[in-house]
Amino acid sequence: MKGTSHAIVGAGAGLGVAVWQEAAPAATGLLILLGSVSSLAPDLDTNGKLSNRISLHRKWLWFALACLGVLLGTYSLIILSGIVRILGVGAALLLILLPRYLINQRFMVLLSGITLIGTGWLGNEYWLILFGLFTAGASFVPHRGPTHSLAGAAVFIFIAYQLENRMAISGIAMACAVGYISHLILDMKCLPFNKKGVKWFLPLYNREF
Repeated sequence: MKGTSHAIVGAGAGLGVAVWQEAAPAATGLLILLGSVSSLAPDLDTNGKLSNRISLHRKWLWFALACLGVLLGTYSLIILSGIVRILGVGAALLLILLPRYLINQRFMVLLSGITLIGTGWLGNEYWLILFGLFTAGASFVPHRGPTHSLAGAAVFIFIAYQLENRMAISGIAMACAVGYISHLILDMKCLPFNKKGVKWFLPLYNREF
């Protein structure tokens, strides 16, 4: 499925969680953004071959990283202070601007992961360090591999739970979970628009669904 469709479904998932949680307007916007970004997160493992499909993934990976940059920049300006705030805003700008000038897709993902890890370490943000590790790790695995499995989803949801605890906004983990899982469901080969499926039970079971 195309990245546009994943992003729309993820945004809808975030909105649904916000309505269920009766979230305030600002929190609703955040949940919609997180749902959309989470629905694109499994494709951090895209392999970077020069084809229309991978190019489309790259385009929407740029969008996902830009959204993360906006989120990180907003978080840095509101929550952090001093040199850590400056570093956070700088990292956010890198996430928004730099990926468009990097040719190699996997290098772009790896660089983004390292940036997130460094920013999280300087700001003592555990969730950001974990997400940076997830992002960097995704650059080394095959497309539709571990990030397209229940194990990958569990890791991502754990990271989202850490973010929810840090920001004290109910529904963050749920919006991320629904957004992420929606991607895996929409990538299953039982749907007519998918030639390949999802290996839900990696690394224990290699069957594609």
